[in-house]
Amino acid sequence: MDPFTQSRELLYFLAAHTGQEAVRYIREEMRQAAPGRIPTAWELRSYFQFPDRPTALTAWQQILAVDKLLEYAEINLRTLCDLLRYRQLKGFGVVHSVDEFTALCHPHAKESEE
Repeated sequence: MDPFTQSRELLYFLAAHTGQEAVRYIREEMRQAAPGRIPTAWELRSYFQFPDRPTALTAWQQILAVDKLLEYAEINLRTLCDLLRYRQLKGFGVVHSVDEFTALCHPHAKESEE
């Protein structure tokens, strides 16, 4: 298999996996936030792909699903930014471990754990 096809297949796999992970996160958060019927994974994916089409989700479920999707995106973006910062600071010799990075960039993180 040529490298381009391999890379494309890897991207498709990663996209499918992250999509499933996001839906699992959203369903779990909805379960905790709103008792009652939780939309199926298929219903959520369908709603996110075609938000203007009729859906089985109630208005409240739609609001909650979008809110949890945005929350999930915020978490992932923050993690990505921290990974990039850590790589850069480690490359310049400013930090040598994740603990040093956390103490430097998130000094209040230790306090919130206690």
